[in-house]
Amino acid sequence: MKRIISIITAILTVILFVIFFPFGKAAISPESNSDLPSKSEQKETAPSKLQIAAFGDIMMHTPQIKAGALGGNNYDFRSFFKEVKPYISQADIAIGNFEMTLAGPSKPYSGFPQFNAPDQIVDALKDSGVDVVSTSNNHAMDTGADGAIRTHKVVNERGIKTTGTSPSAEKRKPLIVEKNGIKVAFLAYTELTNGIPVPSDKPYLVNLIGDGTGIAKDIAQAKKEGAELVCVSLHWGVEYQRKPNESQKSIAEKVFKAGADVIFGSHPHVLQPMEKMNVDGKEKYIIYSMGNFVSNQKDPYTDEGIIVYVDLEKDPKTNEVKLKKFSFLPTFVYKYNANGKQQYAIIPTPTQEATSLPYPGLSASKWKSVWNNTVSHVSPSEAIPVYANPAQKQ
Repeated sequence: MKRIISIITAILTVILFVIFFPFGKAAISPESNSDLPSKSEQKETAPSKLQIAAFGDIMMHTPQIKAGALGGNNYDFRSFFKEVKPYISQADIAIGNFEMTLAGPSKPYSGFPQFNAPDQIVDALKDSGVDVVSTSNNHAMDTGADGAIRTHKVVNERGIKTTGTSPSAEKRKPLIVEKNGIKVAFLAYTELTNGIPVPSDKPYLVNLIGDGTGIAKDIAQAKKEGAELVCVSLHWGVEYQRKPNESQKSIAEKVFKAGADVIFGSHPHVLQPMEKMNVDGKEKYIIYSMGNFVSNQKDPYTDEGIIVYVDLEKDPKTNEVKLKKFSFLPTFVYKYNANGKQQYAIIPTPTQEATSLPYPGLSASKWKSVWNNTVSHVSPSEAIPVYANPAQKQ
């Protein structure tokens, strides 16, 4: 009997020990456990990042239309963007100024002064990585209200978002693109429409700069709808002038004070400087003119352009989106002959010395000249750096 009692006592002792002192774990009181960091605290959440690539005037003069003609109503303009495609497609969002209309083949295709291009230019842009285009510029009304409406329809149907024009009052709203958990608004406005007025009964058709009041309202609306950063494309200034005028500076100040973070300028067809500004304690960036991205223009400096890179970062703790970096890549339009026709290629110049010369007649001196012209003019104090991470995506 005593033996049985001893065995039962031993078993109970073991059970009690296991309950109060679990094997392999130290006994920790709730108070001491609360001082230890949680798993979420131990693993710091990385900030969300987003890169925007922006570039200037995408134009389609008559020789360019001929360059892409394949016969009938078939066109292919992808070769224009072959060299620059990696630098566009690597960005999370790429935006350019779509300076033409798409009125369709029922009207003759034409270049300056009233642009009507084949729809296939949109396919080429989409293939190169373009996500958004500004359609508010001085050529937006070249083929009338019907042309502006069809342009909006075709571009969107072929997979690129538009900003700056609308087919109806109901559809006129800020364009907000969300990527990597960051919401960016893209707004666009033009100073003029080449003497072809926007119909008084369709004021929504083309966004006009005016006195800036409408821009301020749109910025406020974009933020109300959740935009964490606002980019404004402004088609302004004087053609072929390499410096901004007082009107541009005045408008820029109003737009920044209204809450914009970045201004992408276009229209002069030549490059104008970039600046970093501090407005009401916030860092802002402006490029007064990004020059031509692709065109057939021959005036001095009209073959030179840039891709502007805007790098953003979102703090995971505060959800604040900040501009982390603003940089640029010089580009130029090279014209060459192939198969009996003049062809076009946008050449990126990531370094001062030529890295490759894949086209007949393209010289290292031309490459270097573009680099020097662009860097010295766009950012003479080198406050804004040349893009230092060449694209790897092919």
